[in-house]
Amino acid sequence: MIVDFIFDVASPNTYFAHKLIPGFEERTGVKFNYIPCLLGGIMKITNNQPPFIAFADCKNKSDYQMIEIERFIKQHNLVNFKFSSHFPPITVQIQRCAIAAIDLDIFDEFIECALKAMWEEDKNISDIEVIAEVLKGSNLKADEILNKISTQECKDKLIANTNDAVSKGAFGVPTFLFDNQIFFGKDHLYQLEEYINSNKS
Repeated sequence: MIVDFIFDVASPNTYFAHKLIPGFEERTGVKFNYIPCLLGGIMKITNNQPPFIAFADCKNKSDYQMIEIERFIKQHNLVNFKFSSHFPPITVQIQRCAIAAIDLDIFDEFIECALKAMWEEDKNISDIEVIAEVLKGSNLKADEILNKISTQECKDKLIANTNDAVSKGAFGVPTFLFDNQIFFGKDHLYQLEEYINSNKS
């Protein structure tokens, strides 16, 4: 059983979901298939707005979102999380790196490295030179990854992933697709788990 995980490292909720996925897989037996997409592209195509814009004039909503994040961090003991001072980042390059990492069969190592850089180490992942330093510092195939992201094939794959995600109902990240069902956000992972368990034969 495979769950497609539509993600962009730009979202702190991608980080949070990623941290919960190992336990989810262990409990349910499913595997998550990470699909790199461009959050900005998804938002533009669907006429969606990020919360920090959509709720900019609703103080109570903005305040609640921070409370909810703090509660989630405490509940799951995610003590290394640090809200990025570079938020919101431009993630075209790092998401292309994710495509390249999949091709090079080092995605598991890459996603740990990328999310740690963004949401624990406060690295400016909008800067390609910073990305290169992060990849080299994690002993990944930095030169091979950086060569791949400039290819038209890599660029087209990220665009195709993004368009395909929207065609399947995505309007933001993290989005989870399973059994022709869509589940949005880290807060609905529990609904996905309930759905999987209720449909086991």
